[in-house]
Amino acid sequence: MSFGPATPVCLQPSATLVRWRVFETERGERHFAGYCIESGHGRVTSAIMSFDPQTAIGLSSSGRAYQLRGESGFDDDADYVWVLWSLYNKVEWSKDVSHEYRVFDVDER
Repeated sequence: MSFGPATPVCLQPSATLVRWRVFETERGERHFAGYCIESGHGRVTSAIMSFDPQTAIGLSSSGRAYQLRGESGFDDDADYVWVLWSLYNKVEWSKDVSHEYRVFDVDER
């Protein structure tokens, strides 16, 4: 398990998350937390700016596009990174709002 900055957006403009969840903080910000296929590690995104349920693509405040794959779910590495990220960013509380981010299967689109 690792914790550190993600690859710069200019080098990786998009990433794919599986076993993902969405957390809302006391600041009203929402963040994806999931297992990043490209890096092979858990990842927490910067604040979500937009999300398209038809394409399952969310844009974060860093400018990176995140493709969500599959249903929301728990990942040990992503949870570990979320806890560290929350401590580092002084998040007082958060709640799981993943149920608001339904991802359509290919057959449903």
